Amino acid sequence: MYFDNAATSFPRPESVIRAVEGWLRSGCAAGRGGHAGAVDAAQLVQRCRSSLAAILGVSSPRQVVLTSGCTESLNTVLLGLLSAGDRVIASELDHNSVLRPLAWLERTRGIHLDLLGFDAGTGLLDAVQLEQQLDAGPVRLVVLTHASNVTGRVQRVSELAALAASRGALVLVDAAQTAGHWPCSLDGLGADFLALPGHKGLCGPLGTGVLVFREGREDLVSPLKFGGTGTESELLAQPERMPEKFESGNLNMPGIAGLGAAADWVLERTPELLRANLVAKTDWLLAELGRISGLRLLTPSVPGEICGIVSFVVPGLDAHEAAMVLEQAFGIRCRAGLHCAPLVHRALGTESAGGAVRLSVGEFTTESELAQAVSAVGELAMVAR
Repeated sequence: MYFDNAATSFPRPESVIRAVEGWLRSGCAAGRGGHAGAVDAAQLVQRCRSSLAAILGVSSPRQVVLTSGCTESLNTVLLGLLSAGDRVIASELDHNSVLRPLAWLERTRGIHLDLLGFDAGTGLLDAVQLEQQLDAGPVRLVVLTHASNVTGRVQRVSELAALAASRGALVLVDAAQTAGHWPCSLDGLGADFLALPGHKGLCGPLGTGVLVFREGREDLVSPLKFGGTGTESELLAQPERMPEKFESGNLNMPGIAGLGAAADWVLERTPELLRANLVAKTDWLLAELGRISGLRLLTPSVPGEICGIVSFVVPGLDAHEAAMVLEQAFGIRCRAGLHCAPLVHRALGTESAGGAVRLSVGEFTTESELAQAVSAVGELAMVAR
């Protein structure tokens, strides 16, 4: 039984598998040439971009940059935008894909980093603290996670982004846990930059990701890499036009074939319907786990506001040990540890327990699997007592 969808979705839609396999059998180019195979590849890339733009509320598909994953998307903005003396606000909820680039920029470029806290009871970022930080002086960028990969709580990003914009700060939103199975648009979130993976809520292949720029914001960011784009090849300077500015080198064509199929799959079902399915499963799982004596839930009990993740600690058991028992004794594959989000665990006081056990559901998680997971965790907690 698979309960690690917050790491990567599984299983994937059959249409995604067929698209990847089809490209590997017949694809022969990266879309940068004049022969029939190259033209077909270019059209495939354009269809993928257009479908992603429709999901993410982007009027121009050219503002949709294809990357290797959310990590590359986040790094592109952080490393390409920030310079010496810039002040940045990130949060304790952020993933290491945000925190590590910012720590490196502190050491090497002299940026100034402020950290925004969150309420352990509600799981929400502290809007009052953010306002105070914004009022303390000019801020170049505010980084907001749409949902924590530890607690699963969906944040009130649009409200926080509006605060940032009112003080002249740019906003980068990390939608790693929401994009695809939760409504997630550039305007709806109030983002200048939107980073997301292809392999989680979108149900696409690993090694795919997306970075969306609000129109004009691409002029503020330098590319992470430079090289061939198949356009303006007579110039030694990197092209400035979108999306080529940020897409040097061969594109991941098998991955893009699968990502396009995944995006079409999401559009057919709609993020709203996928969200409703996800919420129903998550709310039931959270409520049932909440009945287990001795279990410490890290996910707040807020129906309708948790995006597929329920994390917990079994007192007396190391998180990795608990996950190992769940797999070996009950066949449940889940994630244990710090989840590459150490500041969340530091704030919640779970570091000494090795972090937490995280169960994460997806579109293909069944009612039977949910019931078996609750029973297994109940037995585990009973033995630990």
